[in-house]
Amino acid sequence: MGTKLSAEEAGAYEALDRLLFRQWDPIGVYEADGPDDEYRAYLPGFWELVRTGSPDARVVEYLAKIERERIEFETSDEHRMDVARKAAALVAAWRLPVRP
Repeated sequence: MGTKLSAEEAGAYEALDRLLFRQWDPIGVYEADGPDDEYRAYLPGFWELVRTGSPDARVVEYLAKIERERIEFETSDEHRMDVARKAAALVAAWRLPVRP
């Protein structure tokens, strides 16, 4: 990725990695017990969009472009929107202050 993440960011980054693998999973790698790094190449761009608060529609476009141009298998806009909303919720929870 190139940029060193804080411990808190690393936790959110890892959570988004799991989200891509377990929830987005356009080719069914998770269900087939495949390698958990299958979608990791797409994580830096996904992270940047979600971390910076890009609109859900922009995240959906990013996932759709990957599906069309790289994976060559598409899910649905509804599925991608569900993933985008879950990602936004994960990052929002990560940003919540922790009580001392």
